[in-house]
Amino acid sequence: MSEAGRQGKTFAFIDSSKVDRLSQRLVRSHAMKGKNAGKRHHRRSRLDLNRHQLIAKTLSYNSGSVTLNHWPAPSHSVSFPIKTTLQSRDTINKFFAYVTEALLPPQICCSLDKVTSFWWRFLFADQTAHHCTLALLATLNDFFFGSIIVSHEALYHLTRAVSLVNEDLKTTKALSSSTLTVVNFLVVHEIVRESKIEAEIHLEGLRKMVSLRGGLANLEASEDALLVLKFCRTDLDCALSYGTTPCFYRDRMSDVVWYLAAQGFPISQPSIDSNPWFNELSTTLQQLVIEVTCIGHSFNMGYKLDPYMFQEFIVSLGYRLVRFHPIGGPEPQLENKVDRACHIGLIVFLTTLFLRRGDRCFMRYEPVAQQLKSVIETGLEAGYSDLTLWLLFIGGVSVLGNLDSAWLKMRIVQAARLLKVTSWKDAQSCLVRFPWINLLHNEAGEAFWKQQEEFP
Repeated sequence: MSEAGRQGKTFAFIDSSKVDRLSQRLVRSHAMKGKNAGKRHHRRSRLDLNRHQLIAKTLSYNSGSVTLNHWPAPSHSVSFPIKTTLQSRDTINKFFAYVTEALLPPQICCSLDKVTSFWWRFLFADQTAHHCTLALLATLNDFFFGSIIVSHEALYHLTRAVSLVNEDLKTTKALSSSTLTVVNFLVVHEIVRESKIEAEIHLEGLRKMVSLRGGLANLEASEDALLVLKFCRTDLDCALSYGTTPCFYRDRMSDVVWYLAAQGFPISQPSIDSNPWFNELSTTLQQLVIEVTCIGHSFNMGYKLDPYMFQEFIVSLGYRLVRFHPIGGPEPQLENKVDRACHIGLIVFLTTLFLRRGDRCFMRYEPVAQQLKSVIETGLEAGYSDLTLWLLFIGGVSVLGNLDSAWLKMRIVQAARLLKVTSWKDAQSCLVRFPWINLLHNEAGEAFWKQQEEFP
């Protein structure tokens, strides 16, 4: 056996047995369904009923851009590694029709063809990648459409993917891209289920595997860059969800700036540095605030990022912020209150670029929400009212949306009075001086303003 195969034996950390009794029954049931796929049965009326129900369900989700008869498949003739089902087609259709736009907002991203192509390559790669991709798509669909439990389909494909990975761990395929992708999905799966311990276990396994592949740089040299970016996104999701230290690091912010410059966007110093408190910021945060505000302005002027560059922007911003100071953990708070306010404000801005539906993001990021609320309650002097107003609105768009609405309205009223802001137009004029993307944030921001107008 090769060295990779021998090392792969150490990765027996994937455990599909630790589920409750109901889940075990579901897993066994759907494993048998997979085993019996293709066999003929004679209960025709029931099959016809199920088929019609699935078609009706699929058509109710589709708006015409993607349908069962018009898959976004490659132009050449291909076949799935396993026999596909109508339910699998439904899962793929819903994901490409809705969830991809929630992950990569078309308002600020160019064509999603590269991302679509990436997913399709994994669907057709091998059985492991196929089951893993379908499990991930089904899980993200469930999450996006508000399901409170993981679907039977996601459980079935997850179980098959884990089983195949456990077989691969004994071979030279132990460190293949398919195996790494399954482990990455397991982290996502546990984050969605809010299972911190399990998510951290799988993330540590992913870190070890990437290390044995020579690190992120070596992995990117042999794999699609989007795969590496997905690992980084998952790593950051874990850090923001649980306040833990990330496993990786990646910073390509300069590539993002030059990409926009190549499109013709005039790179210039934003006016935020004219605020009196700006000079109180540390040099690192000054640079970050300028870069993110500048990139936000490019979106407001109609420029868009390639999906790869959009992911690079998110990953670079996230890692630089968490490296500057982690969320949660034993580290003491930043001593400089302006550093503390801008740091958490930029992290909250970052969360608004993650999975979204409409004008809201989905993940709760409780450590982020609690730290933001603490910064606001600690209070900034009157000279920082514009910064406070931005923190309230960007927080309301994201992590503060589900907290005490009366508390949020009261704080907005106080900050607006100090700034003599009397209309949403005035508030927006203040907010766009900070990292603020009109196409993503205005709708929710205006709704918050209307709520505070009704505040006694």
